[in-house]
Amino acid sequence: MNFGAYKLSRQLSPTILTIFGSTGDLSADYLVPALLHMDKHGLLPKNFKLVCVGRRELNTRGYLNFILEKSGKIKKISAKDKKNFLKHLIYFRGDFAENPEDFKDLAKILADHEMPGGKAKAHKCYNRLFYFATNPQQFASLTRILKSSGLLTACSEHERQTRVLVEKPFGFNLKSARALNNLLLKYFKEEQIYRIDHYVGKETVQNLMVARFANSLFEPLWNNRFIDHVEISVLEKDGVGGRANFYDRTGAIEDFLQNHILQMLALIAMDEPYQLTAEMIRDEKLRVLQSLAPYDLPKLKARLVKGQYAGYQKEIGRESGTETYFALKTYINLPRWAGVPFYLRTGKRLSKKLTQISIHFREPVRCLFEGCAPNILTFKIQPDESVYLHINNKIPGFGIRLHQGSLFFGYKKTFSGELPSAYERLLLDFIEGDQRLFIRSDEIEASWKFVDSITESPQFRKLPLYQYKPGTNGPKEAEEFMHKDAKEWWTS
Repeated sequence: MNFGAYKLSRQLSPTILTIFGSTGDLSADYLVPALLHMDKHGLLPKNFKLVCVGRRELNTRGYLNFILEKSGKIKKISAKDKKNFLKHLIYFRGDFAENPEDFKDLAKILADHEMPGGKAKAHKCYNRLFYFATNPQQFASLTRILKSSGLLTACSEHERQTRVLVEKPFGFNLKSARALNNLLLKYFKEEQIYRIDHYVGKETVQNLMVARFANSLFEPLWNNRFIDHVEISVLEKDGVGGRANFYDRTGAIEDFLQNHILQMLALIAMDEPYQLTAEMIRDEKLRVLQSLAPYDLPKLKARLVKGQYAGYQKEIGRESGTETYFALKTYINLPRWAGVPFYLRTGKRLSKKLTQISIHFREPVRCLFEGCAPNILTFKIQPDESVYLHINNKIPGFGIRLHQGSLFFGYKKTFSGELPSAYERLLLDFIEGDQRLFIRSDEIEASWKFVDSITESPQFRKLPLYQYKPGTNGPKEAEEFMHKDAKEWWTS
């Protein structure tokens, strides 16, 4: 699929999307570029306004120029595209922390677009969408001010909707996640709340369900009878960069395991939903997350390796026991997955940037040929989104000798044109009111309950923190960790 091939299934309702935190890196690098490209390809509503709220002294044209200069992610935009986008755009200077009265002016702007000039005959009732691209610590005051300013009241409760989209982190443990959920649910219904994990918007992650449930080849084999183990790897070449303060408070486990990795695990391990509705998909993911085996002390010592890259403490300017790498073995307490280990890992400053999921099938019980290797199905999430199925083949020549080759499907090689980014897909779903790729409150809490069984163990900080050199594959102990189970990390 590409932009040119995609057509909206229905006409989109009139929409006003308001972004708080509109001058930050998230808005500059992802949100505004995504909306620019969506507008270029006709994927925004006919009646659409984008209100970007920030504290900088800018006008609307100055704001767009600021974003174009700041962002490193904007693809080529013509003068015509820029002019067309400016028709949708409004920059509003406001500071809800310092001057809540600003938001009464913002409410007036939204109302004016629904009823231009106060003329009832020109009335259009808009969906009101709010994107919190801010620090989660600001959510409480932001939602209260939105409520008191009348911004959460749509012009017709039955005709149009109010929705809110929030970014991770969704808390920093189970207690804080529940507090955040309770806060949001005080002002919004669950069907109005869109918790985003951009990994779920990546094409190959979305393809997980398609590969499983649209092909009769895989689903009959998707169980402990045929699958030996599963690996999920999220490897990064970069260090912590500008996120040093946040990262040092959280670490690799809380930063990546709780959201990206567990969401991918849930999609791999879930049962087939009866229908592809948001609730049925999320019910099946929840069942997996609630079935993750919690950790006690003996399990923690045997199933977790922590590491920190050399130079990390110098980079952040202080001593630290925060892990920048972890490797973890876990199990899912469901009949389908009984006895199947899931190996999960992520790390900073590694030798390559790679996110992939590998399904390792069991060796044939009986093989007629010498050298039969287990089949491996690999979903490469990034870079170069693709799918590999590793199978045994005959080497040409006399006799029968086996070689493991791969059947390959690559998005860029198969589909021409420009592929939509994860944020483009998720923003379109937000505008359309489709929650299938967004995370429900009980999923968040189930994920944190599992993570807390690791990080809030009294022994967690006492476990060794192995140092590794930048540009390597991580601590050697993580390799030994796999060797104990007679396995190796798969990085093909």
